[in-house]
Order: sequence, then structure tokens, then C-alpha cells
Amino acid sequence: MKAPLCALLALLMAASALGAVRATLDANHVGAGEPVRLVLQYEGQTRDQPDLAPLQQDFDILSTSRSNNMQIINGTVSSHTETQIIIAPKRAGQIPVPPITWAGEASNPLTLNVSAKQTAQLDSVFLETIVDQKQPYVQAAVNVTIRVYAGEQLLQATLEFAGNGDVLAQQVGLDRNRTLEKNGRQYDVVERHYLLFPQKSGDLKLPGPQLAGQVVMRARPDRLSTDPFADLFGAAGGLAGAAKPIRVHGDDVALNVRARPNGIDERYWLPAQKVTLTDNWHPGNAEVHVGDPITRDLHLRAEGVTAAQLPDLAALIKLPAGLKAYPDQAKLDNAALGDVVTAKRDQSVAMIADRPGKFELAPLRLAWWDTQANQPREIILPGHTLTILPAMGAANPGPVPAANPDGASRNTAAAQDSPARLSTTSLRDPWLWISLIFALLWLATMLAWLFSRRAPRKAAPLSAAKARVQFQTACRRNDASGARSALLAWAATAWPESAPRSIAALAKRLADDRISVLLLELGRALYRGAPWDGAALASAIRDLPPRGDVTGGGKPGGGSLAPLYS
Repeated sequence: MKAPLCALLALLMAASALGAVRATLDANHVGAGEPVRLVLQYEGQTRDQPDLAPLQQDFDILSTSRSNNMQIINGTVSSHTETQIIIAPKRAGQIPVPPITWAGEASNPLTLNVSAKQTAQLDSVFLETIVDQKQPYVQAAVNVTIRVYAGEQLLQATLEFAGNGDVLAQQVGLDRNRTLEKNGRQYDVVERHYLLFPQKSGDLKLPGPQLAGQVVMRARPDRLSTDPFADLFGAAGGLAGAAKPIRVHGDDVALNVRARPNGIDERYWLPAQKVTLTDNWHPGNAEVHVGDPITRDLHLRAEGVTAAQLPDLAALIKLPAGLKAYPDQAKLDNAALGDVVTAKRDQSVAMIADRPGKFELAPLRLAWWDTQANQPREIILPGHTLTILPAMGAANPGPVPAANPDGASRNTAAAQDSPARLSTTSLRDPWLWISLIFALLWLATMLAWLFSRRAPRKAAPLSAAKARVQFQTACRRNDASGARSALLAWAATAWPESAPRSIAALAKRLADDRISVLLLELGRALYRGAPWDGAALASAIRDLPPRGDVTGGGKPGGGSLAPLYS
């Protein structure tokens, strides 16, 4: 038994050592876009994979498969490993199939003749690429429509059209299925829309679309589905007949991209088809107190661009001295209607004044380039006047008394004209003064006794621990008013000699950017009566004064922040 087994092993080792690679094609002449099967056969057994990189220059590799075979006939062992590759030529003419290296061995070279015209059946599947403009401006949208014409049943079809580093490609909308007649023949057509965005000026070329799939060479006369696109861009099913892989190339897209015109705002570049800009103010009367936020909501809409191309609207607002801006994070969105994409940018900017007075805001100007009319345009939102009143609870000195022409005040003049005067004799009598003083003291004592019995007792100030608990509880309940009251009471225990009387003053005392933004949100909720989430503020303020505060006396150790809600 050992001798036959050793002989068999020797034969197997000899077979595995043959190592020759042979290449064959199942057809030497094909039409344009028609795939062909390349078979590589390795004489022997190997776990290595063939190097298919040399094929990629002139061919698209559609699929690969591998098999191992071994036969023993009359004591002779034959063994080989086979790899089948479905390739599709990228061009017409005589295309060389280069040698393929496999397990250290190279295959024999071959030549494939590719006709410029498709075969009769493949001629019924082709692509049409429609570009709306060939000379766009840099970063301006270019509408591209790709139509897949199918005169025969297609299975498992996919359409590829990708951008590169010079041109970005974005699909918009949904595919449209319809039937069209072309050259006297009916075709089932799938239409797909793309937007191209060239990223630099000059002559640019983008590889055309590619359709990969299978064409039914012998379809059953009674189709199971009445929908001609039941299997297009999807899975096959229910059809009997031979199917052959295909890959069809569309025309390349050539663009001559123009640079942005001279004199355009260097901060941004907005080439679009249509642009609108609106704003809203809260509160609408534009009268607030020092430390109260007034919010400007800006809404920008533009057709033919993406939201990422829209400029930062907060950067376009010019503020006078005494006003500070706190922009919210912008909300961006892209919406497609047909082959038109509309970009949206919604942004709110809160403005807070640090002193009373009237503030004149300059008009907001947005420049853009009209790609349809090929000319610059500008949107101007009118200027705005803000009337800022003194802070709530601030002392009001009242109007300054007007002066008389002779320099004496009106009160003095009235006193001089009053008929009630004390005589000189009465003023000199000391007993009169003594009696008057005792009477006033007795009257003050009686009044103090009466008020002490009738006046309600003032509530004792909250302790730091109790105020902190009330603040945390109000935040958990999302009670904005309760959180503000408890927070100021807590601050009064932390800085008893110079307690902040408003949230604005507390923000300035804390000098923390994150807390300032959260206090601004609290102020907005109080001002508008809007819902408020207190979790973030409760997490941000855990101790008063903050740990590490060495400023003393309530003076901020760092730079001051703009006042927030009073």
C-alpha cells in the first residue's frame, strides 16, 4: 500500500510543478461595448491570484470567477487552476491583451478586434448625455441629464457618473421612466439628473457615464411583468433566457470654465440663478432694555447652488459701537425640485447693548452673480434703528429742573413768592424750637410703632444651599422664571457686598463664554415666553462663586462679556 501511495504523491507534486499559464478569448471580434470572456489556465495547483492590473488600461473588468480541476486517467494526473474574467473594451480598434502574471508565470499575449459599431442587439442599448451649458463660471451649477435608452430587456443595470478633484457631481431628484421614439424605434428610457460644480477655471474634462448590466439575448415572449423597467436598476427575476454582461460608455463632459469676474467681493462668491434674502426682528418694536437680547432672523434662499456655498450672514452685519452680536448656528438645507436645487440658510443673530440710547444699523448688503443674465446683482436689506432703554430697576434721576433767566431755580422762585413766612421774632424764640423738636420726636415714635405692627415681615433671605437647590429644581422643571430668581438669590449669597442684580451682571461676573451663551438662551425664553431646556445651564453652573475664582469682591478676573438678559 505504501508504494502506490508514494507514487500518487509524486505524480501530484509533479503536476503542481508544471506552472505554465495559458490565456484564451471566447471571441476574437466583438462590437463596441460588448464584453468578452478571458480564460486563464494555470497548469497545476496554486493559491496565488493573477495580477489583473495590466488589463485595466484598455478594459473594464466586470467579473471574475475561479475553479480547480484534477483528473487521474490511467495513472496519469492532470491538474489545473482556471480563472475566468469578463472584460469590456474601452475603445475600438485592435486592442492587445497583455501577458498576465500568475504565480510567477506569464500568460501568452492576445489581440482583440473591436468594431466601432455595436452588434445588432447591443446597438439597442446606449446613453445620451445632455449638458445645459459648456462655459459656466467657476463653482456655478451645470445641469446634466443622462438618458439610458434600452431597446432590449436589461437586468441588474447600474449607472455610474462620478466627479473628480476638478468637478464635483451630485445627483438631484428621482429617476424618471418613460418611452421615447428615436430613429423610428421605441425605447424604454430612464432619465437621471445631475449637477456639476467645477472647482477651478480653465478647460476641464469629466469622464462620461457608464452603464453596466446584462442584456437578455433570448427573452421569453410572455414577460411576467408589464413594467418594462421592473429589472432596470434593480434585481432580475422571473425571466428565462440567456443574459450577457454589457458595459456602455457615454460621452465625456468637456467644460470651458470661466473665472469669477473682477470686482467681486473677495469674502465669498455666489453664482446662482435666483437669490432671495429676508429678515424678521424679535421683538418687532425694536425697543428693549440694556442687557435684553433683540434677535434678527435671516432667511437666505438661492437656486443653482448648494447650502455649503452660501455665505455666513452674521459676518455681513455691521454693528455700531455699544452693540455685540451673538450668532446662532446656521441651519442649512438643500431641496431639489425637478432638475433645480434650492439651497437654504436660516440664521439668527442676537444683539445686546451695553448702554442705553439709539443705535443705527447699516443696511445689510448681499452681492451675488446672476448666471442666467450673466451680470452682478445685489440684495439690500434696509437699515434699522434700535432704541435701547435703561436697564430694568436702574435708578431714574428724573428731568433736570429748568433754569429761570435770572439764574434762580423755579422752586426757589416759588418759595420766595409764598405768602407763608415765619416772622423774625418767632425764629428767635428758643422755647419754640425746643417744643417743635420734642413734638417731632414724639410723632416719629408713634409712626414707627404703628408701622411695626402693620407692615408685613420681610422674608428671610435664602441660604446658599437652599437657593442652589431651588435653582437646580427649576432647571429640571424647565422653569425659566424660577431658575432666574433662584440663580440671582444664590448669587446674592456668593457676593453679599456686591450682588449682581441681573442675569446680565451675573454673566459679566462669571466671564465664561459657554455660560454666557446659556444665560442668553434663558433670557430669550423669558423675553419671548418660549419653551426652555434648563439641563445645560444646571450642568454648567454647579458652584457660586466658581471654583478657582480668586478675583474677590465680585470683580471679574478676565475680560468682561457683553451683558445678557437683565
